[in-house]
Amino acid sequence: MISFDTFVLEYLNSFSRVSGPFDSFVYFVAGNHLVKAAVLLMLFWWLWFVQNEGEQLRREKLISTIIACFVAMGVARGLALTLPFRLRPIHESSIEFQLPYSMNASTLDGWSSFPSDHAVLFICFSTGLFFVSKRAGIMAFLYATVVICVPRVYLGLHYPTDIIAGGLIGATAAGLCNTRIFLLRVSAPVLRWEKVNPQYFYPLLFLVSYQIADMFNSIRDIFSFLAWLVKTIFGPQL
Repeated sequence: MISFDTFVLEYLNSFSRVSGPFDSFVYFVAGNHLVKAAVLLMLFWWLWFVQNEGEQLRREKLISTIIACFVAMGVARGLALTLPFRLRPIHESSIEFQLPYSMNASTLDGWSSFPSDHAVLFICFSTGLFFVSKRAGIMAFLYATVVICVPRVYLGLHYPTDIIAGGLIGATAAGLCNTRIFLLRVSAPVLRWEKVNPQYFYPLLFLVSYQIADMFNSIRDIFSFLAWLVKTIFGPQL
């Protein structure tokens, strides 16, 4: 563990178990998808429907933001599965981490700490909103940092460098998906399809935005179940 991680983690951990209600509040915020993601999704939908000039470009960038989230999460999962496994602070025996109240020591046991999926997804989302509206983007960055990322370090789920690396991955994906060529070749055709088939586009966009709010947990559960089902039925033959 590098000195930066040690310094930040020890500072935040010094507040652990000082107040039961505070620890429980941080634990609640970190685990509640409505608190974590709904505010950011509200910004997205507000920007989509707000009435002002530049609607075409604004919606193209919002579509790019959604696509960037999928790209960023794909990269993050790939890195987590291929890079050396990194224990989370709550599972690392070499550090004296004081477990906050309400926190279960077995949480996410077996899942690599690096990079932070939450930082990847919500910094990517915030960066995409910044390309649409600087004010909304700054609000989203602050919210994602204070409400989503910092609590995960406080609870021992991530090191600060997990968050920073995740944020860089997310911001890079959002930046690449907001280049002019991407907007012209990918987002603009999607938006043209929306004009012709809104009855298909908006249910799909709702489903996608729901998955972002859910941290793609529903999709992960479906794939995990299908993998288990295939292994159970065809295991001996594979």
